[in-house]
Formats: sequence, C-alpha cells, structure tokens
Amino acid sequence: MSDTPEPRHLLGQALMLAGRDFQSRLDDDLRRRDVTGISARHRAIFLHLGRHGPSRAVDLARSAGVRPQSMMKIIHELESLDLLERRTDPADSRAKLVDFSPDGRRLIDELSRSTETVWQHYVEIVGEENLERMVHQLNILAQEGEKNHES
Repeated sequence: MSDTPEPRHLLGQALMLAGRDFQSRLDDDLRRRDVTGISARHRAIFLHLGRHGPSRAVDLARSAGVRPQSMMKIIHELESLDLLERRTDPADSRAKLVDFSPDGRRLIDELSRSTETVWQHYVEIVGEENLERMVHQLNILAQEGEKNHES
C-alpha cells in the first residue's frame, strides 16, 4: 500500500493551494507596479464584470458568495477609489448597474499585465501546452460551477 494519496484526495487541497499561490504572485506583481489597495475580494467583482458586463449588486454578491450588504461595502470601497461607477439600469429605472469606471478599465490593463507575469512563471514550471490544457479543463469545471450557482 502506497503512502502517496490518490489524486482525487488531493484535488481540493491542490486547487486551494494553487489559487492561493496565484493570488499571492498577482498581489506581488501588482505591488511592483505600484498598484495597491486591491484585494482578492475586489478582484471577484472585476472577474464577474469582465465575464458578464454591467451587473446589479445582488448578482455580484451571488457570484462572489457574499451577502448583499457585504457587496455594497465592497462596491463603495471601489467607488471611493474611482474604479467602479453605478448607473441606472435601462431595463428597470429603479435599479442600478455596477460597471468599471475609466480608471477601473485601466486597472484591468494592469491586472492583465500582472496575470501575464504569473502565467510566464507557471509556463517555466509546467510548460505552455500543459498550462493551457490545465486552464481549459479548469474552465470546464468553473462553467459547471457557475451553472450550479445560478440555480
């Protein structure tokens, strides 16, 4: 009997540790670019807006897995940094949509540069083809997860 756990028993731990490593490397690179004050909880909003476009706060909260009150606090933080703006939803004048401000769009460019830096580091470790295949497979799992959270 082997002392090495089977991959299926390492999946959760590997995903969490890889995610933590990615966030840490991204934060380090952003600091080197003098981009500060943006945390992983802020980036969850950017991820949602990047994938789905302007959204209501309740949808951002659901996507990030936080209470709507907590999401409003995060939105206010990012508005105070001039990274987000709210405007009236054309489909419902009572509702507001959250979207990137011009400064928020510039921040996305910085995040893209930092992500490229982390990507290149990972390419050095596992190779570009393996990394592309891994990301493709993880995106399949992520899409399934998004479907489950929409229900």
